[in-house]
Amino acid sequence: MNAATETLSSNLAIRGPFIEATFRAFSDWDLTATPKENLEQVQQENAVGASSESWLKQFIKVLKIRYDLQDLDRRLIELVQLGWHIEDWRPVQLWHISRKDELLREFVANWAFERREQGIVILTVDSVVEFLHSLVNERLGSIDSWKDNTYRRVASGLLKTATEFNLLRGHANKEFEAYRLPERSLIYLLYVLMERENNTRKVIEAEDWRLFLMKPNEVEEELLRLHQYGKLRFERAGSFLELTLPCENTDEYVRSVAL
Repeated sequence: MNAATETLSSNLAIRGPFIEATFRAFSDWDLTATPKENLEQVQQENAVGASSESWLKQFIKVLKIRYDLQDLDRRLIELVQLGWHIEDWRPVQLWHISRKDELLREFVANWAFERREQGIVILTVDSVVEFLHSLVNERLGSIDSWKDNTYRRVASGLLKTATEFNLLRGHANKEFEAYRLPERSLIYLLYVLMERENNTRKVIEAEDWRLFLMKPNEVEEELLRLHQYGKLRFERAGSFLELTLPCENTDEYVRSVAL
């Protein structure tokens, strides 16, 4: 399997993000044990409430692929155990899993975002299949790399995933939701992006915000609001932009939310 095939994972799209099950698994995660030991515990105890052994095996397989549980994704576990509400945690999970899932990132941050900007209201399975044809042809060399049934299952899976992350609503056909990123999630993302970019303008203009259907001017508006309420310091004067966050780094912020 080549790198392109790995990043365009039809299986991940079809299986979905397992938001609630992952949240439950992480709530019982032993941070002093290895990921392997924890995954074995999840399988033995079925604390996530799997309805069947095959479902549980698929869930564990997805966990192994989606997360680097000894590195950056460990923060997701810590946030659950620090008592974050799942609605605050949900968008942070989307950001984390999109780092390794090119298909999900392309679908939400590029295709869906651009459709919304064009004023398109309804997203259908057929329209997503067209997007997938183009992407698979570009990345894998031929639209025949996937079967027709795979295209439709992946398209349905991507639409369902975007709905689970509260970006879309509806049943067969989906409509864009009037989504607003929760404040706690937004501040977390400011930390991880500032850590990565070390530049206020680059943070504001980062494509990561498109995962939440946000444009740079909307990010700025949120920064000004948070500045007004004393949550951070944000200065804007002409082309000059400066963001100062109260904690030294993301890990310090994560620890601070337990205080």
